[in-house]
Amino acid sequence: MTDAQTTPIRRLAAPQAVLLEQPRHGVPQTSEMLFGETCTPLDRDGDWVKVENRTDGHVGWLPPGTDLTEPVAPTHRVSGRVANLHPAPTHKAVPVAALSFGSLVTVAEKADSGWVRLDNGLWTFGKQLEPVAVPLDRVPVETALRFLETPYVWGGRSAFGIDCSGLVQVALRAAGITTHHSSGMQRNDDRLGPMLSQDGFGPDGQGIDYRRGDIVFFPGHVGIMLDGATLLHATVFTMSVVTEPLADVAARAEGITGVRRPLI
Repeated sequence: MTDAQTTPIRRLAAPQAVLLEQPRHGVPQTSEMLFGETCTPLDRDGDWVKVENRTDGHVGWLPPGTDLTEPVAPTHRVSGRVANLHPAPTHKAVPVAALSFGSLVTVAEKADSGWVRLDNGLWTFGKQLEPVAVPLDRVPVETALRFLETPYVWGGRSAFGIDCSGLVQVALRAAGITTHHSSGMQRNDDRLGPMLSQDGFGPDGQGIDYRRGDIVFFPGHVGIMLDGATLLHATVFTMSVVTEPLADVAARAEGITGVRRPLI
């Protein structure tokens, strides 16, 4: 057993951290961890640590210097798209960091002004947080819409950059559905609801009637329906999160490979 395998569960203390496919710089990012998420170390290669993100089971390599600490039970999660961290409980204090939607924090002190101090000593405005005890029951489309115009980043799943499967993952997780950070694995994941169609057509050969919230898969891509004809997705076509006619995306992607309807 390696030293990494005997290491206890660790918590990310940085705003975010990339997970790479190999233990070296310059290789693709496959996913990322958010502040407060915990991971299980699996292996080491020098100062690189291979971990499993306990939020979604994704495995990847954390670069040297990634700020990992002892786990602390979170009290709140970031409910705003971004929550700035300040050195003092005032909007006039210049932010020193920012946390993405879904980050997990531990509140150590509450001020009468509405500001809260986290266990790392920094302050954020309390209305940007919600207790972790609050059920995850947001409407997926509403969550995804918060990320409009967010830059496309391969392997991203945060407000700082997100990819197609990351957008779907974040939107569904906010509704209480945990899934993989991979469009191919999402397509085969029954947690996303029943498969309505393998190709966008019904058994009669006619196009299906799409509903708001349907998850549509393409070769190497995925998006969520905003309405019966419009797809909301993170795409390299614009390098951002946008809405487009589903027909345009399907033509560009050379077809639809599946449609699931989350049971929410």
